[in-house]
Amino acid sequence: MSIEAINAVQPGFLPPTWASGLAQHTPESFGSMLVSGWQSADRALQSADTAVADFTLGKDLPPHQVMLALEEARMQMQFALQVRSRLVEGYQELMRMQL
Repeated sequence: MSIEAINAVQPGFLPPTWASGLAQHTPESFGSMLVSGWQSADRALQSADTAVADFTLGKDLPPHQVMLALEEARMQMQFALQVRSRLVEGYQELMRMQL
């Protein structure tokens, strides 16, 4: 790599493909992020429930796919409960503050 190639990239300059991707991205509100997280956890739980039901009914579903669906649902649920507990802790901390 030559020095000219390094100098060709100016600080703060983004290639057009990156810049166009950043311009199209709009930040998501906190409330909509929470709702989409809960919906994702709900979909994982429904998927795990469907996988277990299909497996017990004898459909052609490998056991490892059932276990992966159950583990995904478990992890999503744990994450959702952690977020919930952190939100409750934050709310309680705000209520303890004296104005």
